[in-house]
Amino acid sequence: MRSRKYILTAVFGVLAALGATIAHSETKIGVANVQQAILQSESGKKLVEQINANFAEQDEALKERQTEITALLEKLKKDTELMSEQEFQALLNEITQKRSELAQVFQQLNRLRTEQIERVIQSLGPRAQEAIEALVLSDKYDLILRRENTLYRHELYDVTSKLTEKMNSLEQ
Repeated sequence: MRSRKYILTAVFGVLAALGATIAHSETKIGVANVQQAILQSESGKKLVEQINANFAEQDEALKERQTEITALLEKLKKDTELMSEQEFQALLNEITQKRSELAQVFQQLNRLRTEQIERVIQSLGPRAQEAIEALVLSDKYDLILRRENTLYRHELYDVTSKLTEKMNSLEQ
């Protein structure tokens, strides 16, 4: 009977010591901006460059329209005193209309560019997940959180660059 008590006491002592050791061990936590990691990876950069190249012609057209509006504004400032009220209003209306058209075209192009970048992020999402899993295994992380889901984080916990590096190494 006494030997059972000693054995049980020894077992509980060992379990308590083991539990304290496990509870005392540090949890390794990382925080990552997955979108940033994707867009900074080699594949992400190439795809974003392609998107920007596809929009280069439209961007140039926007710059030309902006230059045209600026020239009209300069003409308005310079020739205001020489213009009749009717000429002044016509030029002012033209400038307003061109600004409105420019804003609409800019918004459309910006929306299309954003949609295409979102598609890039979605298409590279599985590779990012693989990189996260590889990072967890190689660097022994217990938990990696999305940066946008944390209220406070110290830069010490940011593993975004490690995630980008891991994505690049998985591509090779």
